Amino acid sequence: MKKIVSPFRGSEPPLALSYVSHYHQRHGTQPLPSLLQVGQERVELMTGGRGWIEHEGTWQELGPGDLIWNRAGDHTIGRSDPEHPYRCLAIHFQVRPSRRRLLPRLSFWPDLEACRSLAEEAPRLFVDERFDRQALMLHLHGLMLFQVRRHELATRSGLYPPQVRAVMEHIKSHYADPLPMKLLAQKAGCSVPHLHDVFRQHTGTSPHQWLLHYRLRKVKERLVGSLDPIKQIAHECGFSAPAALAHSFRAHTGRSPLAFRRHYFGLDL
Repeated sequence: MKKIVSPFRGSEPPLALSYVSHYHQRHGTQPLPSLLQVGQERVELMTGGRGWIEHEGTWQELGPGDLIWNRAGDHTIGRSDPEHPYRCLAIHFQVRPSRRRLLPRLSFWPDLEACRSLAEEAPRLFVDERFDRQALMLHLHGLMLFQVRRHELATRSGLYPPQVRAVMEHIKSHYADPLPMKLLAQKAGCSVPHLHDVFRQHTGTSPHQWLLHYRLRKVKERLVGSLDPIKQIAHECGFSAPAALAHSFRAHTGRSPLAFRRHYFGLDL
């Protein structure tokens, strides 16, 4: 029997969708913050203006794109700029009680056009009785979770020192090319031994292994996103030959590239 992997890693799926609204604070007024109770979560996605939320004992300023994931014990946005009042998409979920925070409270969605488009569409679908409420709930929860995780990844990447980031960016742009360690060290502006030391210190792995994992990730994307021959994928993802790809792929996944593709499409059942 296939093991079912939940898409809500680190966050439980909600039980119900209570309401969705695009809230506009009135000019010259201040909001009345709500205290979230046990079994409640409310996502506030800023779409305009300026607001503030109390977080860890201080007032955190908010602007368009800021995403706040409130849970039991948190207060919603509590201050607004009277001249530039905030606007936010508010999504209220009913959830199972949890003793710990499963997601960071503060995050960011950089695509402001997408934020505003969602703020227009989501409330309209919520009040449309013809639309599947369960589907809307899962879509909104999954979309917010996706943005939080993507922001986490971007934040972690930004914490690497310049030498490590320079190598990572070069690999991302040139992973299909031959990339000897001497060349990567030149991009980092240091010696090969120093690059190994600083890379392992900050990533837990070597530059060579990071390059290999990145190439294999690109291979997986091609295997499930195209019907390109394995030989072509190997060449275009930086492997010297299909046999070299097959060896590395099996060592990391336990399957050959072809078996991985067949399993993904359910052809090995």
